[in-house]
Amino acid sequence: MQVEALERIIVAEHFDAIVVSGDLSQRSRSREFERARELIQLAERRAPVLVVPGNHDVAWWMAPMGLGSVTAMYTRYRKFICDDLEPQLRLSGMTIVGLNSAQGIRPFTLTTRPRDLSVVGAVVDEQWANAKRVFDAAPAGDLKVLVLHHNLLRGQRSNRWGLASRALGVTSAAATGTDLVMCGHDHEDRIEHQTAAGRRFVVSCANTLSNRVRGGGPSSLNVIDADQKTIAVTPWVWNVAAATFIPGQGKCFTR
Repeated sequence: MQVEALERIIVAEHFDAIVVSGDLSQRSRSREFERARELIQLAERRAPVLVVPGNHDVAWWMAPMGLGSVTAMYTRYRKFICDDLEPQLRLSGMTIVGLNSAQGIRPFTLTTRPRDLSVVGAVVDEQWANAKRVFDAAPAGDLKVLVLHHNLLRGQRSNRWGLASRALGVTSAAATGTDLVMCGHDHEDRIEHQTAAGRRFVVSCANTLSNRVRGGGPSSLNVIDADQKTIAVTPWVWNVAAATFIPGQGKCFTR
């Protein structure tokens, strides 16, 4: 029901771009990806779309600890969703860079918490550096947007970092020159202004379209409006009675 409501919103509203920050499937099954592909194809008829994989989209068991085929971890995602794991969009006034943080169980994703296995994400130095190169080459005044699946900030309810590098991920993201980071993963919405590496930027951590929202709250999605001076993020919250997502209380930040 929530996916169908989202599809109606995509058709009814105008968006300059649509971003999906991963977890299009639950267990990386073909039928799950097929339904997700229908949604993406609809969105592509309305606006440019950027998608990155989430940890649920990755068949990590194909290469545990890198033993096996890392390429095979993404076979179904690439078949049904997008061949490029780190796509980019260059639009008028906006540059969007996707990073693949869903890397399965690899030596560089390990933490001291067993529960993090196959769940925690990682972005390595080369990925951050590539994002910086793209942003450095972007036209002056462009809104620079970084997209990854895993939550950049520590979850307020889960108390868990999304990336294996934990708080260092905040500094690494800032160093790319980004104005806005879009992510998800933690099943909890979070809209914050962050300062790191001598920069200020906005983090828009979207909720999830599922019945597994932390704290038992409603699902939501984030709608972003930006100009040369401000970035405004508004969560559209699931309303059971209306069977749709309704704009809630947003936040507006100075760029």
